[in-house]
Amino acid sequence: MTENFQAHPAHIALAKVFGSRYLFGPPLSEKSVRLIAHLFTPEEAEVARHLPFYYPRPLEKIARKSGRPAESLKPLLEAMSQKRVILRAGRGYSLLPLIPGIFEYSLINGSDSEWHRRFAYLINDLFATGFSGRYNTPGKYPALRPIPVQKTIEAKSQAVDADLMSELIDRHSELAVANVCQCRQSLHFTGHECKRSSPQDGCLIFGSFARGAVQRGDARSVSKDEMRGIVVERWEKKLLFWSLNVIPENPTAICTCCECCCHFIESVNKFNGKVSIAEPHFLPAVDESLCTDCGKCAKACNTYAHTLQDKKHRFDPAKCLGCGLCADSCTENAISMVLNPAYKPPSRGFKTMGLKYLTSSTWTGFKNRFAK
Repeated sequence: MTENFQAHPAHIALAKVFGSRYLFGPPLSEKSVRLIAHLFTPEEAEVARHLPFYYPRPLEKIARKSGRPAESLKPLLEAMSQKRVILRAGRGYSLLPLIPGIFEYSLINGSDSEWHRRFAYLINDLFATGFSGRYNTPGKYPALRPIPVQKTIEAKSQAVDADLMSELIDRHSELAVANVCQCRQSLHFTGHECKRSSPQDGCLIFGSFARGAVQRGDARSVSKDEMRGIVVERWEKKLLFWSLNVIPENPTAICTCCECCCHFIESVNKFNGKVSIAEPHFLPAVDESLCTDCGKCAKACNTYAHTLQDKKHRFDPAKCLGCGLCADSCTENAISMVLNPAYKPPSRGFKTMGLKYLTSSTWTGFKNRFAK
């Protein structure tokens, strides 16, 4: 801590709580304490540190644990839930991680105030320290998977249902688009404009997750035809699609990311985040005899797997997520998508994925974020 920074003890105590590995948090630092001080008043911070992680606890239990009367706690808890710095679900309250968690929850509805802009600056500055790399370790059961551009793989003879956005759209009757992309919105607040898209290109949401997001005012409902058009438009903008690593029957949210704004891609490119992502079903194969070194694939690639070095095309498969944007961009047909021998099918449901990859409490919190 710098000498001129006067931190309240309650903010320091809560910053330590948010630094827990269960909340995927940053180590205690001046930046983390400044963020907590922005999100919570000292009185709120004193209460918040008694909240459970993810799974909401009733007011009465929180009162007993904090040693405060329930009638004095409720206004504080309600104020924090209105700010979206804690989760309220049913009759209970809980803590969410800073990111992913509070970051998305507080920005996804498109709110724009000085408070939101200051929050965006502080959390982006904190994320840039690379703390997320602490949690990017190889796992046998990755929670996320890339979804490739459909036309680059749909001609394959192999069954690729889980990889098709059309399959996902057909499987669900409730579809929605989030009001904003929280990553692009937060960078917009700090003066950065996306080179591929806009803050209004929010996540694509399916099933019960869509219903909950619409009811909270975080998203708008769309028809199947509207969703199909939005998907094509996002691919044309060269955005990278990724989802929870489950088959299409499950409710889910699809992020459509860019390398210049999105924290997911920042984690992949700078903080070893690729290790937490499932192996893609297909990978690009480059026919160098057809390549003209035009650089279109390099401009499309969000993870710098394709580059131009001394005006010659280079491909680094270690950086590739198998999105197919390069193949879609190549006008010389020099890039094709081929089967990845390391691919494993996605989990059949959340219990399979959640129990193997996340703790049960972590998964409950993630599900509550999108569910009704």
